[in-house]
Amino acid sequence: MNNYEFWENYLKNLKEELLKLSKEKEKVQIDLHIHSNYSADGKQSIKEILETTKSKGFDIISITDHDTLDAYEEVYNYVKDGFTNPYIIPGIEFTIDNASYGNQCHFVELFVNPFDSVLDEKVKISKEASFKRSQKQFIRLDHNKTIQDILKQNNLSISYEEYLEFLNKNNLVPEYDTLCTYLMNKFKSKNITTFQILDLLEKNNQDDIYEDRKMYKEKRYLELRGKYLPLEENFYSTRFLLSMLGVREVDDDWWDEPMCGSISVNSYGQLKVEELNKNFPLYFAHPSEKSLKVVEDILKNNPHIIGLEFNIRSHYEDINNLKNLRKKYHLKMSIGSDSHDSSLKFYENIDFYQISSKELQDILN
Repeated sequence: MNNYEFWENYLKNLKEELLKLSKEKEKVQIDLHIHSNYSADGKQSIKEILETTKSKGFDIISITDHDTLDAYEEVYNYVKDGFTNPYIIPGIEFTIDNASYGNQCHFVELFVNPFDSVLDEKVKISKEASFKRSQKQFIRLDHNKTIQDILKQNNLSISYEEYLEFLNKNNLVPEYDTLCTYLMNKFKSKNITTFQILDLLEKNNQDDIYEDRKMYKEKRYLELRGKYLPLEENFYSTRFLLSMLGVREVDDDWWDEPMCGSISVNSYGQLKVEELNKNFPLYFAHPSEKSLKVVEDILKNNPHIIGLEFNIRSHYEDINNLKNLRKKYHLKMSIGSDSHDSSLKFYENIDFYQISSKELQDILN
């Protein structure tokens, strides 16, 4: 039966199995940060994750969906009669409120019991916060001149109530990705492409009264021009639209009026790091090398953070900066891909995911 007792027993046996593995192999291959389609922006099934990671020789993985443990209803069917290959460590990724770090502050909890009552409360808080964020995003969109011009010129309308209906109809949760899917469905109905939207965003950005905000957006738009070639496959890309409307450095809360209409929202009632469950191992997910001073401040004030994640998606000018921080605070090391789909682009450098048996034992300790 899929319940608290099952997972307690599973975790106990899993740790014993992984300890055996650490004594049998000098090096093991791990990916402790993977998203399934139970994340709002996940594009791969549990089955696809297992098939992909097995084919690439992984020993251990963790499915760490955004602010939800729903995947473990399905994972149970794979593990109820024994372990999978690779082994699955139950996990979750929480989105955290920390203005100093920005709105991309994430923490991964590992070896969690999906039926833990305290953990369940944290998940509920996170889900409620995601709805509050989407309400803020619609206020932002009301102030986004580009979006409002497009809607008016094409006799289109959007509303928070209609968005909720869209979510319910498609069994989705409020997230950046689902909001942009909702918007893109509107634009596509009138053959409005991402490149037309970008043209207008760039034009209207020239009128932004805040030079620093204007510069951030200008830089991002230029990067997107290089990343997304004017090909038909990119005409209605929700990921492209998200990157345009939610420039990471731009959150309207950080500037006085007028808003520019960014859907990037920093604070919306989500958990703070000190509120996370201290019963499960907590890792700082993909810490940015550019923000190591803030990362260190967070580590100083939250001794229940026991590890740092080295992520294949991060770009390190000098990875030793992160290694030195780990050493300074005696932190465990996790490795992750943060993959959201079954493409193999994050597994091209497979050596990145190898750790020593001693490092695995450190994770298990």
